[in-house]
Amino acid sequence: MVVSRSRSRSPGSRWYSPATEVDRRALTRGALWGLAVIAPVSIGVEVLDAVDLLGKGPVVFIPAVAIIGAFFLAGFKAARAAETSPYTHGALASLGSFTAWLTLRMATHLVLGERLLGKEGDTTLTIVATVATVALLSMSGGILGALVAAWNEGRSQ
Repeated sequence: MVVSRSRSRSPGSRWYSPATEVDRRALTRGALWGLAVIAPVSIGVEVLDAVDLLGKGPVVFIPAVAIIGAFFLAGFKAARAAETSPYTHGALASLGSFTAWLTLRMATHLVLGERLLGKEGDTTLTIVATVATVALLSMSGGILGALVAAWNEGRSQ
């Protein structure tokens, strides 16, 4: 799969950018690593939420750090597996792990007959803003993971 900008611009043009090749195997590998961390953390959050332990003190930050770590891991693994464009692969792999998790979560809620996203009283705007924020955080974590992977391998693209 090749993703590229418009080919109507010439190489001397200000907006010219060469095509970026996206390695699907690297994206899949990174996204699965991220999902392998996100899924158990999400199950743990549901258990802790059921016993009302998450509302007490700084315990709520532990799952958040673990999820951001999962995004970092997804980006790191994807960047290491890709031959070129580590940052692109890192961002897309971590976004892929978030998207896979969100899809599984919505499917689970649908099967159980619960609300797909959010809690009772949440507005549509709140849900959309939350999903967009987490998607941006996932890509940021993936880029940081790719940065470390590229730095370890001596790449800087």
